[in-house]
Amino acid sequence: MSNQCLVITRFILISCLTFPLFDLSPVIASEIKQSVKQIPQGVATGHNFPNIPKIELSPGYGVNISFIKSDEIVEKVWLDNPTFASLDVDGCLSTEGKECDKEGATIIHLRRITPLKVPQLPNSNTSLLTVVAKGKSGRKVYLFEVGIEGKTPTYHTIEIITENKIAPENIQFSNIKNINELRQISKGLKIVNIRGLISRESRLWSRIANFLIEVRMGEPVNTAARKSGISMQLVNRLIELGNLGGREQGESIYQ
Repeated sequence: MSNQCLVITRFILISCLTFPLFDLSPVIASEIKQSVKQIPQGVATGHNFPNIPKIELSPGYGVNISFIKSDEIVEKVWLDNPTFASLDVDGCLSTEGKECDKEGATIIHLRRITPLKVPQLPNSNTSLLTVVAKGKSGRKVYLFEVGIEGKTPTYHTIEIITENKIAPENIQFSNIKNINELRQISKGLKIVNIRGLISRESRLWSRIANFLIEVRMGEPVNTAARKSGISMQLVNRLIELGNLGGREQGESIYQ
């Protein structure tokens, strides 16, 4: 066997021994900007998170809000300040005396426009977007803060997902600085998910879910933690749990 083959074989063997529980493909993929941003229903409705999601519109780029994965039909939409953005949907919206069924809208498209001067409206570059959607669990009211951004967007679609579709172990991390630390976070989140150390119905779970979304979109870990309302102590605890590999059964994540 040639020296080159020996080197390659040793590298593969060492890699398998060093990273047995960590798939490097998500890490490599995360170097590419994510084009889809997923937001849990509890975050978008404001029930499980204090701040409503923010949508920033860039020149020449639109943003889609998809309710396909949450299996909901959009019934009503209100854009409070239409002076800098236009709105369209992929189907009908409910009006007085008319109900939309399966042919109803499931995607909302927002697009930035040249600012309009409307005497009756205050001069502002932000707007509240209110969406009423109906699914199997009934009607929900979703809130979004729409603003403008001068940079090229990092995503083109926002997907509203149900809480049970959140998969912490599948999160792809960006701004990679320490692969070993990211492996520990991934393992720690998997332990939390499997063992139910935090209830899925709790506000803390939704905040962690939002933290994962922010990191997935490329935010540094400390910035994502601050914006999501969780402490770095909690993040470090997740890292610690991942480092321990779950050997300490039933140990609280809050310690």
